[in-house]
Amino acid sequence: MNRYSFNTIVGLVGVGLCLVFNAAAEPRSSKNSFGIIPMPLSIEAKKEHRFEITGDTSIVYLDEKSEVSAEYLQSRIAAAVGLKLAVQKSEGMNAIILKVAPEIIEFPEDDAYYFESSGDKITITGKSESGLFYGVQTLFQLLPPRIYSDTPVQGMELTVDALTIKDKPSMGKIRGLHVDISRHFRTKEELLLIIDSMAMHKLNTLHLHLTDVQGWRVEIKAYPKLTTVGAIGNKSDPQAPAQFLTQEEVKEISAYANSRHISIIPEIDMPGHMGAAIRAYPELKHPQDQRDPAKVIRGDALARDFAKKVLIEINDLFDPEFIHIGFDEVNHGAKEKLYTDAQLLDLAREMTTFIKDDLKKTPIVWDDAFMHGFHDKDTVVHWWRYGKNYWWRNLPTMVDEELNQRRQPFIMSPAYWTYFDMPNVKPEEGYPGWAKPISTAEVYNWDPYGDMLGVTADTPKLALGAIACTWSEQIITMKDFGDRTFPRLASYSERIWRGGKSEAPSILSWDDYRDRVLIPYQLKRYEALGVWYWSKDNPELLKNLGDARKTLR
Repeated sequence: MNRYSFNTIVGLVGVGLCLVFNAAAEPRSSKNSFGIIPMPLSIEAKKEHRFEITGDTSIVYLDEKSEVSAEYLQSRIAAAVGLKLAVQKSEGMNAIILKVAPEIIEFPEDDAYYFESSGDKITITGKSESGLFYGVQTLFQLLPPRIYSDTPVQGMELTVDALTIKDKPSMGKIRGLHVDISRHFRTKEELLLIIDSMAMHKLNTLHLHLTDVQGWRVEIKAYPKLTTVGAIGNKSDPQAPAQFLTQEEVKEISAYANSRHISIIPEIDMPGHMGAAIRAYPELKHPQDQRDPAKVIRGDALARDFAKKVLIEINDLFDPEFIHIGFDEVNHGAKEKLYTDAQLLDLAREMTTFIKDDLKKTPIVWDDAFMHGFHDKDTVVHWWRYGKNYWWRNLPTMVDEELNQRRQPFIMSPAYWTYFDMPNVKPEEGYPGWAKPISTAEVYNWDPYGDMLGVTADTPKLALGAIACTWSEQIITMKDFGDRTFPRLASYSERIWRGGKSEAPSILSWDDYRDRVLIPYQLKRYEALGVWYWSKDNPELLKNLGDARKTLR
């Protein structure tokens, strides 16, 4: 179910549905952070009248940097309620005041914000434009969940308790979600909906896995057969019609993401996971890769030139801060070793140097390259393997220990907590997932630094952030995507925004979070946004989901 089909249903039932959405079983209070997800660093209720948004309310932006957030707030209220508030520069009574004032915010993080509400005004102050945007998201979450819908319901009560909120993220650089559009494709419209869901959770990075064996999903002008041939098929049907993002669609997606303060990390995985490129251009195939389909491209000048031309277009399209080039599982599954470590490191050095020196961006590689000896502090390592079993060999130390020992900048995606393609609970039949089921409770109880090995005082400085992954071998439709992603994304956002228990020992227990925040508030926001979520068709699954914590050593 997508946002548009859900909103059709909303339109049929009208105001009656609004009453359901406003009837939260758990009242808003400081004890449940007034239903805000992720829960703020500090929130204090004041003994004052509530603020009410009416047709007389104005949105005031006090500086040019606040204007975009003012227009965004105006458009969201208009879409959900049919009420178009005035946007102006001058203050008045009954106003929502937006400003960027870094000198006021005591926190160093750019995404920090203050929120102050009383009977006659709301003031949201951001450390930066992104901080202000997250303060606006907090305002949305203090309103009825229907505020996230695009079907207006007249007469919705829009009141906000008198509060003082001071908030900042634990992870300021990258709070991400990975979406694999190669194994099964996601359309432009679906990606825009995913971006909206990310903004709701105060995430700021979309990692797009654009290419793999099953399909090449982005138009490259220099190599048109990458999409006319390489985009044919998917994991379920190798003969499915070609699906890919045109360059115009990429530009539209990027602009939309930027408007939600979400950066995109494009990934072109190489030299492995290149089956779609090899189908389109067979001359790229590594001569020793005898598999059908072949997965690994050669490492000579022909393939290097191909890779660089592709990355030039990717850089022009996305203009990203980071470019992900994979370098994982290159020899995995091959009958003979296709790349020696020396050959792999030589290719990695050339490609990362090209990204740094020619494209002026920061390269990212999966931890495979790092554990094979690629040690470059100007390249970010994407850590996903937790444990010593490295598929094709055992390691004397774990990846996270090695990252800390070498003081290597990295991104967290430890599979046993953040690989959302794994089932929520153990299925009665079918594939349970190689990393075992990961429940919403286990994600909620994850401690990003407390559960990492080899942690030192410098670890938070080395960690650029975290990315939750939705590999799409088993994620065929948007309903599947919702089933695997929500509400685990809410639990995940709590840990990367608020921190684990090692940082925030007073966080709610799982049972309290489930019963006082997740079920009464967040699930209704998913309904309004138009995304499917796990347990939607069987609410008892979440209601009865017990406390659980993964402790892996």
